[in-house]
Amino acid sequence: MATISFLGDISLNNKYNYLYKNREKPFDKIKNFLHKSDLVIGNLECMAKGKQGENLLKKPRLKTNTETLNYLKDLNISLVTLAHNHIYDNLLDGYNSTVQFLDKNNIMHLGSGLSEKDAKEPILKEICGIMFCFLNYVTHDTNPSLPTNAEVYLNWFDEIKVIKDVKKYKNQVDYIILLLHWGGKLEGGYYPDFNQPEIAHHLIDAGVDLIVGGHSHTLQPYQIYKGKYIFYSLGNFCFSDIHSDGIIKEIDQKKRTESIVLSIFFNKNSCSVEMIPISSKNLYLEFDGMVLEKYKKRIFYFRIIKKIKILWEIYYLKCRYIDTTIFYFLGNDRKFFERLKLLNFGRIKRFLKG
Repeated sequence: MATISFLGDISLNNKYNYLYKNREKPFDKIKNFLHKSDLVIGNLECMAKGKQGENLLKKPRLKTNTETLNYLKDLNISLVTLAHNHIYDNLLDGYNSTVQFLDKNNIMHLGSGLSEKDAKEPILKEICGIMFCFLNYVTHDTNPSLPTNAEVYLNWFDEIKVIKDVKKYKNQVDYIILLLHWGGKLEGGYYPDFNQPEIAHHLIDAGVDLIVGGHSHTLQPYQIYKGKYIFYSLGNFCFSDIHSDGIIKEIDQKKRTESIVLSIFFNKNSCSVEMIPISSKNLYLEFDGMVLEKYKKRIFYFRIIKKIKILWEIYYLKCRYIDTTIFYFLGNDRKFFERLKLLNFGRIKRFLKG
């Protein structure tokens, strides 16, 4: 039997640098559990900063210190996905610094590269006598904002291309696992885009055995389709407030600090799933049973919403505009009138664009 654990979005930005410098251990309460897995996978969304500057087309931008990436070793991570919308935040120098750290520490990576061919390469790996194929893609609606002269390539999601890739490797492995950075239309939402289930079902029909998604920064429901699991988003595993362009983008403590560690136990012809609920308390992770209780309710409502598009459209408007507006003015103890004074037409325009 092979045990693989999947983590959500990992961003060791800003305050995590301070914690690392002061030898703090924000993952101590959960790391022993992860060290029992044969393979731990996470989406490394925050790249190391370099000396060449930043991609000013991208707002906001994430960055961390190279040494802070050592937290990945505490978590027993041995594979990270790099097909995401922050891959070029720190230009080529930051990308290379990150990849060099990963290679030096025997942490595999996929979904990006210095050539289109490298970006498209899957990872084929045998674990406990079981062969796996890992494929990683990012959708355009997550807005990577790459400049035309970008020197880093991403493995872009295209349904026809993905199905072709799946069929190419299907007969070579026991399991095909799809790792997706998707759902940009509902970033911050508790439910996926209305079309995502249909796309996911097509991919399962083509031969995918498991889909694990991210990008929403929230813990979204899962489905079982033809006996295969689809996790639309695992949410944030760890994420600090973002300091970018002189603005602090706070992490919504209600939505974006809850996640699950997804542990799957694979045999040759079957697998079983365990969901371990966690939450971040001032950047320190701990097990949190209440997350699972809320997750069960979310899954129940999702079964209704996905069948009736008008309900999804109402939820979309609430999530995209009403909830976002409320958090902008009142979230995390923000003072309403102080924030009101900071508004200008440029910021309103950026705000409405998400």
